[in-house]
Amino acid sequence: MAMNTICSGALSLFFLLVCSGFTGGKPPGPHPKPRSSSQPVYRDIPYRQDYSVRYYLPENSQSIGLHALSVNRDAQIRILSDSGLWVPGNGSFLYPGQLTRDVSYRAVFPKKVSGLVTYLEQTVYLDDRQIFSNAWAGKIQIDHGLPGARLMAGGKDFHFLVSDGDSLVYLDQEGHGLWSGSFKGLLQLSYRRANNSFLLVSAEAVAELVPGRPIRELFRGSAITCAAYFDRGRQLAIGTVHGYYLLAHNVLRDHLPCTDIRCIREIDGRLWMGTSRGAFYLDTGGKYRYYAGERWLPDNQVLAMEKGPQNSVLILTKKGLGQIFFTEMTLEDKAMFFERQVREKNIRYGMNCSAVRLTDSYASAETVNQPSDNLWTGMYLAGQLFRYRATGSLQARQNALESFEALERLHTVTGIRGLFARSFERDYKRENALDSGWQIRELQTGSPANLWLSAADHHNWTWRSTASSDQAVGQIFGLTAVLELSGDKAWKARALKCLDDLVGYIVDHNLYLIDVDGQPTLWGKWNPDYVNHFAENIGDRKINSSNIIAFLQTAYHFTGKQKYRTKAFELMDQYGYLHNLMRPMASIGSGDQDTLSKILSEGWNHSDDEMYFLAYWGLYPYAFTPVLQKKFRAAIRDHWSMERPEEDALWNFTYAMTGAQDFDLPASVRFLRNYPLDLRNWAMRNSGRQDINLLPANFRGQTTSELLPLGELPLFRHNGQVFTLDTEGDGKTLISAGDTWLLPYWMGRYLGVISAPVHRKARCRSAP
Repeated sequence: MAMNTICSGALSLFFLLVCSGFTGGKPPGPHPKPRSSSQPVYRDIPYRQDYSVRYYLPENSQSIGLHALSVNRDAQIRILSDSGLWVPGNGSFLYPGQLTRDVSYRAVFPKKVSGLVTYLEQTVYLDDRQIFSNAWAGKIQIDHGLPGARLMAGGKDFHFLVSDGDSLVYLDQEGHGLWSGSFKGLLQLSYRRANNSFLLVSAEAVAELVPGRPIRELFRGSAITCAAYFDRGRQLAIGTVHGYYLLAHNVLRDHLPCTDIRCIREIDGRLWMGTSRGAFYLDTGGKYRYYAGERWLPDNQVLAMEKGPQNSVLILTKKGLGQIFFTEMTLEDKAMFFERQVREKNIRYGMNCSAVRLTDSYASAETVNQPSDNLWTGMYLAGQLFRYRATGSLQARQNALESFEALERLHTVTGIRGLFARSFERDYKRENALDSGWQIRELQTGSPANLWLSAADHHNWTWRSTASSDQAVGQIFGLTAVLELSGDKAWKARALKCLDDLVGYIVDHNLYLIDVDGQPTLWGKWNPDYVNHFAENIGDRKINSSNIIAFLQTAYHFTGKQKYRTKAFELMDQYGYLHNLMRPMASIGSGDQDTLSKILSEGWNHSDDEMYFLAYWGLYPYAFTPVLQKKFRAAIRDHWSMERPEEDALWNFTYAMTGAQDFDLPASVRFLRNYPLDLRNWAMRNSGRQDINLLPANFRGQTTSELLPLGELPLFRHNGQVFTLDTEGDGKTLISAGDTWLLPYWMGRYLGVISAPVHRKARCRSAP
């Protein structure tokens, strides 16, 4: 059956996560950085990770209406449509499947099936003549006498209640009529085992039928759509197009992700609600976990829900079936999944390609050169070296070496000592888009001009010029990781040359990054004339001061060259760079002293946050004096306090690097747990939700008082706005976990604030 594909898809993901090995030889012992004894530690125990497998109606069947679903004890799923029965097939995580016609029983083909339910773990069908099942040797075949029957529910002892929407007939297994009556406009039938009763739902009323007794009305209202018992049958939830009621309180609950409730089910102790804009459940903390968009469902219009196999929830939508799995895994399990993704999809000439295009399917990803290849690669490289030092993984070490070679070639490909390339490419066109007005266009769009030149090391290659400050940060962050963590003399010598060349080039050119045209690049400017021309509330005055002091301290620490120390103190003592970098983050705002200031301060710059925090790994550890280190720690804490609502594990663990105790470990774990496994750019919509508190427009762009779970939000990168609620997307772009997730995770492991997996059982098993 097609259901085997579902089981295979789920188990193959599980097998991949848990059993992939990913070690690469006998590793040396790990050497994590000693943790401050007062810092908290997260014990990496298994948690519930959600992911989705989706099954779509075929393109030529999109107009077919889907109605109900059932899953039997053999994990076979069947879906009722207005054009026969369907089953899901050939789907797994990241590879969507398709609904296909159910051909398992030829005798069912000609029947006009109008309803189906799961009864005693088997699928039972309803047509215009009978209630029947293929289970129990086919012995369940009950004539019901309602030609328009479309609703049924099974009670005790194979007794069934059947309705055509108005009339009701209660039958035993032999087809004897035990009771008949009416309930006008019936929308839903369900059975409550606790007191052998049936729940009847219409648009105006919810009632209870106990066989042998009169129908008893429980609730009257308007625009009712569904109802369900939950909490072991002690509570009744009643859905409407305006929200839902709990019968015991009779108060409309409308602070919901979507108030247009279409179906309600209790599944594994959780109250699930399907709506016209996705599905959600009420968690133990009283908050709603929301599943909408193609990250989770084929379509947002939910029609029915059922408990699925392998700890999953089946959500039938207008365009197909979504199966949301909840699997037990540790953070390290998740890391191993992302490690494989990055190696298979996001590595380009050793560089970490931050986003790839899935032109046909997830099977093949198109890597392309990107303006900040330095930055993303430096972040991935550092993450792999944190992993190597924390676990001793030789594969992580090899990954890091390949990325280091890419960073190194970005230096040598230019032919100019100290000037690194944005990127390089084989057989790429040579072009120069630095025409009149290119600086303003870059300022306004954030997209740098194309300047591709012949490579110095081979005529088949070209390199992209106009390098900027964020790539300098990435370069130095990655090179510092090699010098600190690789433990290899040859690597360290090569990295030291790159670091010395780069920072020396900046110092020797009056704190400018001079491009091939002899002019400073648009963003490669740390000279006091540039930095201090900004008003003190403009962010570039603070960040450029902070970054260059970090660069100079790092270069001095590893080279011992006095010129770096001298230049740093000159900037701090004579040009106010210490004052600049110590200014509180709360003072950063907008300004219009000139065009550049106005453009740079239209809103909070999250790319700057990323640059700050990566450079803090050179600002704090390599401070020239204890007094400066204390000041720098205060500056980092001030920045972290401003960013704290984002709950970003990278910010938190960088702050933890200073020895801080209050670095929000629980929020960091939420970040790592809640970050979705599916890293494709699906469209997301949250701004219309009624369960969130929207803030007034503000400079920081924070939209809600409390951060939503990351699985419900648009994909978040560290240089992006995590409080963005809506985004467009087609699922054709896959971002890299190398810089977004693996870096903070392995950083936490290296710092010792996340443990290795605890009490992990042998769970490996082959997929069928």
